[in-house]
Amino acid sequence: MRPLGEALGLGSDRPVLLDGAKGTELQRLGVAVTDPWWTTAALLTEADRTRLAEIHRSYTRAGADLVTALTFRTNRRALQRAGAGEDRSRELVRTAVEVARSATDTADTPVLAASVTAVEDCYQPRLVPPDADLREEHGWLAARLAEAGVGLVLAETINSAREAVAVAAACTEQGLPVWVGFVCTSDGRLLSGESIGTAARQAAAAGAGAVLVNCSTPADTDAALEVLSADCPVPIGAYPNLEDRSDIADWVAVDRYVPVRFGPEEFAELMAERVRRYGLSVVGGCCGSTPAHIAALRSRLAPARRP
Repeated sequence: MRPLGEALGLGSDRPVLLDGAKGTELQRLGVAVTDPWWTTAALLTEADRTRLAEIHRSYTRAGADLVTALTFRTNRRALQRAGAGEDRSRELVRTAVEVARSATDTADTPVLAASVTAVEDCYQPRLVPPDADLREEHGWLAARLAEAGVGLVLAETINSAREAVAVAAACTEQGLPVWVGFVCTSDGRLLSGESIGTAARQAAAAGAGAVLVNCSTPADTDAALEVLSADCPVPIGAYPNLEDRSDIADWVAVDRYVPVRFGPEEFAELMAERVRRYGLSVVGGCCGSTPAHIAALRSRLAPARRP
């Protein structure tokens, strides 16, 4: 793997292009994404690992600058609830990274990243554990990701400043670059009610190299970006939720493929305009996005940042 700065270079002539959703792509292929395993279920059988590897390769072919391992739900708390002990938990983290790494063995090698989220529920900030538990549990996963050799951690769908600080600090202690993505409401606040501006400064002070808005609607993403673009000490970015959830209650998980509000070209235009409006350094799509969405956005940006 090339050094992160060489491969991505935040602040250069074009934004970093993330890969897109994995969970909703798995659902589209018929893989169940339910409690207690959630997306980690895709790591349990050879057939599903093969499906996941092909999703990773599809995003690589689409021109993504990152391939992001499906470690989203491999924190120790989630795996213990699913019945995995310590050895099995370590194995699943390694497996997720190796499946993603298999998609980087090309002439145009993207950066190998990993995904981390809230140790409890992404959408219920009232469940965020005490600081000591956050430090221990994010520290455990950060150590496993460092052992696995990832080049970047994406802390995604974080709903409170406390957890953002904990995950940023844990990754920094392991020498891992980390970008923190917050899920936000319509008033530019986290689901915890905290200002994203305040949370961004705290995350940056704890080591976050970029602050992103993810898994929020495009409108809610805009409200948060208005705040961040005016005052954020690190580069900013966005990858919104593209699902049409008009008939689904807010922040409720469903185990079915949900149609999207935006096709690939419409999405590409939407995000290219926000790059211009807010000066975004990182872009992509969250739930509902597909390799076609990422390919369309790639075509609106400069060529991939590859040798």
